[in-house]
Amino acid sequence: MTQCSRRFAPRTPESRRAFTLLELLVAATITALLAGFLAVVVGDVAGFWSRTSGRLTTEAQARIVLDQLTLDLQSAHFEDDGNTWLAATVQNAPGGIPNWISNDQNPARAKPAALSLSMTAADFSSDANRFGVAGTWLRFYTTARGTNQNTGAAPFAVNASAPVAVSYQIVRRIASTATTAAAARRYLLHRAQVRPALNGTALGTLEAGRNITATAYTRTTPAAGNTGANGDPRTVRAPTLDSVIADNVIDFGVRFYVRDAATVGGLRLVFPANTAGVPANTPLTYLANVPPGGNSSDSFANRMPDVIDVSVRILTEKGADLIRGYESITQTVFAPPGVTPQAYWWDLARANSRVFTRRIVLRAEPL
Repeated sequence: MTQCSRRFAPRTPESRRAFTLLELLVAATITALLAGFLAVVVGDVAGFWSRTSGRLTTEAQARIVLDQLTLDLQSAHFEDDGNTWLAATVQNAPGGIPNWISNDQNPARAKPAALSLSMTAADFSSDANRFGVAGTWLRFYTTARGTNQNTGAAPFAVNASAPVAVSYQIVRRIASTATTAAAARRYLLHRAQVRPALNGTALGTLEAGRNITATAYTRTTPAAGNTGANGDPRTVRAPTLDSVIADNVIDFGVRFYVRDAATVGGLRLVFPANTAGVPANTPLTYLANVPPGGNSSDSFANRMPDVIDVSVRILTEKGADLIRGYESITQTVFAPPGVTPQAYWWDLARANSRVFTRRIVLRAEPL
């Protein structure tokens, strides 16, 4: 009995002063398992948050761009006078774009022209479609409510019923007044709008003429009354930072359709397409100076579109940081072995961007 009582006797204070080796190993194992579990959970939550935040940011920007395009294009203006009222140019060589900054820091890591022009995918929303290094330069006249508001010294027109010229285009530039060589370059989508009428000595749409290809709208150098300040006709070609509608936009493209009863679905693709209405990498410019309508015996060339598909590709914030790092002089991102620098640019872009598309029906009846 004495031995049994000793076997189950309570532990003395001296025996409670330290853990056994087995207890320490068990505790360390449990702690390691909990730490690993928490690390996995925290990593998953952080990754989910990053992906969700990037998706929400790109969706918000895309909604702004597509809603504004819808407003402008649904109120596109056309007059049957032989002038060009809508035009689109796929810009795969951005050297002539005012304010465009080429990749002077790392030319080998610039957005590649050879891989940035591919418009032949049948599905317009396909990730394979790319619309040039600088995307599509879209310009036209619109009478959308609210777009004719003007500011500045009198005399000026406010909410005038006359059409105003607008343009959409991507410009790679410094998004601030910084002038240092290390300043980050960003791909910015601009929506430039010309004031409706003369504002003091500055020209407006009425003075610049009713032809979107007129010199006043395509100037690359300043002129009297058309220096390139916000609202000048020259901003159709050389938009200011005040006209930025979205950032981190690395591609912007369009497809034009005209109604054709002989075509399956009733819509015939006219740009970018061959004469048979099949998607093509040419032509690179479309000038609409023929009224909508016509019949299957027409060539359909230069007709004012009845329907336009628009596409915008936007980088997530993470993607924008990666592209800037890849293009910058600091070279914080490198192409993996076996991948060319040009191909890796698009690998980064595709993995960290989203493509948004919308079909817009025009109501541009000829006057």
